[in-house]
Formats: sequence, structure tokens, C-alpha cells
Amino acid sequence: MPWDLAESFGVYPTLNYIDLSSNNFYGELSEKWGQCHRLTNLNISNNNISGAIPPQLGKAIQLQQLDLSANHLSGKIPKELGMLPLLFKLLLGNNNISGSIPLELGHLSNLEILDLASNNISGPIPKQLGNFWKLRSFNLSENRFVDSIPDEIGKMHHLESLDLSQNMLTGEVPPLLGELQNLETLNLSHNELSGTIPHTFDYLISLTVADISYNQLEGPLPNIKAFASFEAFKNNKGLCGNNVTHLKPCGASRKRASKFSILIVVLLIVSTLLFLFAFIIGIYFLFQKLRKRKTKSPEADVEDLFAIWGHDGELLYEHIIQGTENFSSKQCIGTGGYGTVYKAELPTGRVVAVKKLHSSEDGDMADLKAFKSEIHASTQIRHRNIVKLYGFSSFAENSFLVYEFMEKGVCETFYATTKKQKD
Repeated sequence: MPWDLAESFGVYPTLNYIDLSSNNFYGELSEKWGQCHRLTNLNISNNNISGAIPPQLGKAIQLQQLDLSANHLSGKIPKELGMLPLLFKLLLGNNNISGSIPLELGHLSNLEILDLASNNISGPIPKQLGNFWKLRSFNLSENRFVDSIPDEIGKMHHLESLDLSQNMLTGEVPPLLGELQNLETLNLSHNELSGTIPHTFDYLISLTVADISYNQLEGPLPNIKAFASFEAFKNNKGLCGNNVTHLKPCGASRKRASKFSILIVVLLIVSTLLFLFAFIIGIYFLFQKLRKRKTKSPEADVEDLFAIWGHDGELLYEHIIQGTENFSSKQCIGTGGYGTVYKAELPTGRVVAVKKLHSSEDGDMADLKAFKSEIHASTQIRHRNIVKLYGFSSFAENSFLVYEFMEKGVCETFYATTKKQKD
């Protein structure tokens, strides 16, 4: 017959043990039970109790075991439960509890058994739970926990059973879990864990039952008895294992990876050598070019300069004016029908012949057609007895042509002849 628990019990200050499990009690937990300061054991599991867990239970400071599992409790876990220093068993599984795990539970340093399974608890698993260094059984399965498994769980060296299955955990499996030498049962199935299984799992010599199925794990499967059954590792991304049924051998994938690594190394070496070869060739040609520039004679420099000048004397115009002393009669070496020839020494020491064209009174050239014809002939005709034309200036004020100066050559004979005619 159902019995309203809240109305049936009052305050019993000397009461130290209550076990009302597996009945048809309904109603809510009484706040007055926190006044039972000698109470060490409270077990009301497997009933129809509803409502929230009263925070006043945190005042029952002698409480060592609290079992409220398999009821219809809702709301959050009271942070006041973290004020029970002697509590070593806390069972709240199979209820409708929501919210996150209060960080204050991390103060329960004597806790050995913690079961919060089959609730609606969410958020990340608090790192503060790593303070449960005496914990032997840890069950958070069938909840809504997210994020990665905290490394701090690997510090629970007395842990014998760990169940984090059917949550929404992500990230990689912490290598520190491989240091749980007393671990016998491990269940990480039905999550979203990825990456490889840490090689430290090979050292879990006490592990007899394991389940990592329905994740995104890949890589070698630990070679221990706990993973002998296909059910323990099915539905993962890419696990492999030698002499393991339903899994491809790891050697084949490792061999392919090894070949691929060798290919990458070879390509890197070849590309590096090709780069060095091209670099050395480039340096060689650069030095050759610099050496040619250093060994080039002043005469060649002047010729290059005139080559840059082209057929317009604008760049060296001032040098020509200075070299002829502004076409002074002292520099005159000959006079012809179309112009006067001057000897000019450039700043580089090179001597050239400058033929200045006669101009009309209005400043135009006397015979522009003859000027163009002479330029054309000098640039197109190549003969050993015809002096080389370096360039010209077509300014109306000073129009002139610049020729090669030949000591005692054809050009000098021509200059002497024109000079004699002038005299």
C-alpha cells in the first residue's frame, strides 16, 4: 500500500540508520531529516519519491551512506552535500536530476562510490572530482555530459570501475587512464571520442571488461583480454589489430604509412638538391657577369654609354658642350660644306669628333635633308674607312653629330683637308 513518506516521519535526533528501500513510498523527502545529526545511513532507494533533494541533508554531518537511487527525484544536486565529510557512498542514479555537478562535491575526499547514472545531468565533468583519490566505483553513464574526459580521473589510483558511457563526450582518451592499475571495468561506449587509444592501455593488467564501441576511435587496439570480444570495440572509425577478428591488420597500414614517409623524404631531398643546383648556377653566372663588368675597358664603357645614348645626344649634350669649350675655335679641326668639325675630350678621357651643322639666321638647319641623309648613311653603312657615328643632337641651337676620332686616320686626313680649305 502506498505511503506518504513526508507525513509519516518526524525528527528523531538519536536515529542513526534508516533503510526504507524497495517499497511504495511516495511524496517528497523531508527537510527535517537534516536535523538527525547522528544519522549515518539513509537508504530510500527503489520507491516513488519525487521532488528535489533537500539542501538541509547537508547538516546531517555524520552521514556516511546516502542512497536515493531509483526514484523520481528532480532538480539539481544540492551543493550542500559537499559538506558531508564522512560520506563514502553517494547513490543518486535512476532519477530525473538535471543541471551540472556542483563543484562543492569535490570536497568529499572520503568518497569511495559515486553513482549519478541515468539522469539528465549536463555540462562538463568537473576536474575537481579528481580529489576523489579513494574512489573505487565511478558511474556517470546515461547523462548529457559534454567536452573531454578530464585527465584528473587518471589520478584516482584506487578506481576499480569507471563508466562514462552514453554521454556526449568528445576529444581523445586521456593517456593517464592507463595508469589506473586497479581498474577492472571500463565503459566509454556511445560517445564521440576520437583519436587513437593511448598505448598506456597496454599496462591495464587488471582490466577484464572493457567497452569502447560506438565512438570515432582509430589506430591499434590494445592487446589485452578486455578487448577480445568484437562487441567491445565495434562501430569505430578505423581501429586495427593483429590477430584480432573483424579488424584489419595494423602492419599493412603501418607499411603504407612507412612507404609514404619514405616517398616524402625522397621528394624533399630531390627538391632540395635541385634548389641548391639552381642556386649555384645562378651565383656562377652572376659572378661571371660581375667579372666582365670589372674587366671592361674605359673605351668599352664609353661605347656602352653611347649605346645607351642611342641616336639622341640629349644625355651627353652638356659633356659635348664642355668638351668643345662651347664650340670654341681652339677646338676646331676642320670645316666642310655643311658644318664645322671640333675635337672634344669627354670627362672619361675619351676623344670624339663633333660635327656641328651650320644654321640659318632664323635658327633652322641650313640643309635638314643632308643632315638626315648623313645620319642614315652613318648608321646603315659599315666600312673600315668610314668612321663610326656615336650619336647626334637635333636641338635647333646646337645641332651636331658625334663621330669616332681617329688619330692619323681617315678622319684626321679629312679634318686636315677641310682646315686647309678654310685657310
